Amino acid sequence: MKKTSLKAPAKINLGLSILRKLPNGYHEVKTIYVQISLFDLLSFKEIKENKIIIDCNSKAIPINYKNLVYQAAWWLKKETRVKKGIRIRLKKNIPVGSGLGGGSSDAAVVLKELNNFWHLNLSKNKLISIAKNIGADVAYHLVGGTQLETQGGEKAGRFIALNKLPPCYILLCVPDIRLESSQEYSWVKYDVIGKNSLELLIKALASGDLAKISANLHNDFELWVLEKYPLIRKIKEEMIKYGALNSLMSGKGSAVFGIFDSLKKAKLAQDYFKQSCYKIFLVRPGI
Repeated sequence: MKKTSLKAPAKINLGLSILRKLPNGYHEVKTIYVQISLFDLLSFKEIKENKIIIDCNSKAIPINYKNLVYQAAWWLKKETRVKKGIRIRLKKNIPVGSGLGGGSSDAAVVLKELNNFWHLNLSKNKLISIAKNIGADVAYHLVGGTQLETQGGEKAGRFIALNKLPPCYILLCVPDIRLESSQEYSWVKYDVIGKNSLELLIKALASGDLAKISANLHNDFELWVLEKYPLIRKIKEEMIKYGALNSLMSGKGSAVFGIFDSLKKAKLAQDYFKQSCYKIFLVRPGI
């Protein structure tokens, strides 16, 4: 039986601006993604039965339709009517519900690999179309790299490639806080969102100046999450205290990252945060 193994990288959001609430109740969001060197691992094995079987190293992860890995395989089978079975082993390293996009990245790997595994020959645009049924960030992980995307509205699913983040060190700190998307959107302050167009961040990326990029990090969700969760604010402040050029909550949180221009500074901060009960990862941009 055929077998393959692949990495699914995490992401951070360098910028996130909530533009408006749409008539359908969803929100139009403009965001800038970067992949980082923290990975889940997925292994694929063909099986004779026409079904999807998921195994995972974490008992906290559902292995049924609630798992985006399962959903990705299910949607691919539904769209193509393929009558084949697959066993997928998932080794989770990316913290769940942290704003680092682990589940979405896993789903994207499933779409890409099963497209090859089953010789479906679906185009990237078709895979992106399927990805929209699974989760907001899945399409990005099909594209990868440093990308600007607008989610929701008429521009949804369109990506603009941006310059890579210059060489640097990224320290991730993930507190034991689980934030739910529906709850966070219920907290949106419509009088303050969408003020940052991310244009200064886009120009900074084009310049390749790490200090300018760091100075223009932005996340609208921080406007209310930091009020409700002082611990997240404290982590951001301590990142900067220990040498980060700047610090930001990734996506809808709760992971916080700091950008460092030297390994020495990053390791000093890493040593400090290791004294806490947080999950800590020192990574690089790219994969």
